[in-house]
Amino acid sequence: MTTRSSRLARAVPLATLLALAACGGDGGSVTSPTPVPDVAGLYYGSWTLQVLRKSDGFQKSFYCSGQWTLSGSGGGLTGFAVADYPCPAESYPLVGSVDAGGAVEYTTDGPPPTEGPCPGGQDVRFTGQITRNDAYSTFSARGVTTLTCPGFGEHELTYLMNGSR
Repeated sequence: MTTRSSRLARAVPLATLLALAACGGDGGSVTSPTPVPDVAGLYYGSWTLQVLRKSDGFQKSFYCSGQWTLSGSGGGLTGFAVADYPCPAESYPLVGSVDAGGAVEYTTDGPPPTEGPCPGGQDVRFTGQITRNDAYSTFSARGVTTLTCPGFGEHELTYLMNGSR
């Protein structure tokens, strides 16, 4: 037989535990979001274009000098990607985002291979990273697209961008 006082003795710790769990226990501290780093500027570097012909596995790489002009605010990213020698000199608009850790995601076009009939990539989605320190910033990103080259069929183009400011 259970007495009323023994039932009450068991219920009090349970009620206390439930009350503490409902309180949240965050200590009232408020954290502010980490600000997005300032990545604006002119980056100089290179494009690497890796070409894979899907029909027979033929592969070849091409290299071009490049520049990236980046600007933006509040996590938005805009600018231009420029391909230069030995690629044909071309400029492509760039739009995307950057997060508080410097991870970038954007869409832009890419240069065509310096040999053969393949066109350059259109609306290629890139992901990468911008790393900053006091005097120096580095930029690297990768984008992949598949397209059809006249007379040669389907090809996969992988673009690698690397630069610094």
